[in-house]
Amino acid sequence: MTTGAGDRMATTGSRNGRAAGAARRGSAAGGRAGKPASRLARYGVAVGVALAFLAGCGGITVAALAGEGYLPGDSLREVWTTPREITGSDSGNGAWAAGDTLVSSRSDGVTGFDARSGAQRWRYTPPAGGAICSVSRTAEDGVALIALGGSGAGKTAEAGAGGGCATVVALDLADGRALWRTARTSESGVLQDGKDVVAVGGGLAVVRDEYSYWGQDWARNAPGFVRPDRAVRALDLRTGKPRWTAAVPKDCFPHGVAAGQRQVLALVVCGGDDVRLAAFDPADGRHRWTTALDERRAVEQFTHTPSFLSAEPAVVSVTDLDLSGYPTVLSFADDGSPQGRIVPGTDGIGRVSTAVPAQARVAYGRLYAVEANDHETVTAFDLRSGRRLWHADLGDLEDVVGLRVADGRVTAVVDLYASRGEDGLLVLDADTGEERDMRTFPDSVASSSGEIRDLFAYEGRLIPARDGGNRPFTAYEER
Repeated sequence: MTTGAGDRMATTGSRNGRAAGAARRGSAAGGRAGKPASRLARYGVAVGVALAFLAGCGGITVAALAGEGYLPGDSLREVWTTPREITGSDSGNGAWAAGDTLVSSRSDGVTGFDARSGAQRWRYTPPAGGAICSVSRTAEDGVALIALGGSGAGKTAEAGAGGGCATVVALDLADGRALWRTARTSESGVLQDGKDVVAVGGGLAVVRDEYSYWGQDWARNAPGFVRPDRAVRALDLRTGKPRWTAAVPKDCFPHGVAAGQRQVLALVVCGGDDVRLAAFDPADGRHRWTTALDERRAVEQFTHTPSFLSAEPAVVSVTDLDLSGYPTVLSFADDGSPQGRIVPGTDGIGRVSTAVPAQARVAYGRLYAVEANDHETVTAFDLRSGRRLWHADLGDLEDVVGLRVADGRVTAVVDLYASRGEDGLLVLDADTGEERDMRTFPDSVASSSGEIRDLFAYEGRLIPARDGGNRPFTAYEER
């Protein structure tokens, strides 16, 4: 089985008693995909076939196995799992895949695991007294960025003698080596979780410097002051060689950064407290354009907490922008012109989850997200128009806890409330929302096992990455 999109997964639908996609249908105009067949009904068919085949000699056993996710061809089994990790802070959480290595980051260090066996390959630990405060959302060419520091004076130079998030390190994900490091100006001497502090893309490492009192005239003479219009800089991802420093628009300072192949983006706070989106040329840092996030009102740095979901295309999540209390998702064309606007409460759209990376995916010019207040709906939105293309409602007792989008498929890991110690896996067509496959796990993959941060696939196995001081990775395959 290639979970999330593999060809072998696509062939299993008919073998499980129905043609692939027969249970679910969607349409191109905000259509609602049909509900998946009841798990009890599906198990009833499977068990009936098994009973007829076995003529009663093993039927009770088969029925029991089916109810617990052990029916051959209809379930997943655990292949390996990593040891439990306990951390003291949620800052620095991240997960990446590089070749046959899976990497998990927490505040107290970064660990690489063998994707085939789950065995630990390497461990990077910040110097004594240090902690990881932020990481790049993505990795490129087997390299990810971490930002780390200490909680005050007396720390090592790498941890940041002045405290705060004062050092950026580039890690080779194959072996955990620190390729290079650079100092950054942190907002204060207090170590705190930071979002979009560093970014990776287009062969660049992009770093955002900061200063607490950028808006105050007297701050220009304060120690450690960095000009706000020179606070976004890029380095070569592999060597750390400085490439350029961007000219942030006048009277603005950077709030977050993202990087892609075609452009580097920054959320910039301008004119007091209006967050806008700015783009820079990845070749030399030349300013290309700045655009308002919302032409109707100011987007405030702390009230609306804007953050990037994607650099290419440019997609930003803004909390409570339409007074719903939930995120509004905004997308922009390469020239900065506004495109789709996904607003909760309009056209029957429920809350779109964007805080958890595994519940909001940008792919194929669409946003695939977990929707509705109880997380029971998977939805695809067109980013150019904001229109809902399809949605699949799983029912009140089934919460979607993680999505993977690849090879034209959407793989959803589902927490089944009605089934003790068991979770499910649903595979949907990325274009139509039609069901392609449905499986069960014989144990809990999420919820009590830890929040799913990401979903990876390697050699036909599905590998959830978790947050929260639990087992970082567990690998599953077709039973």
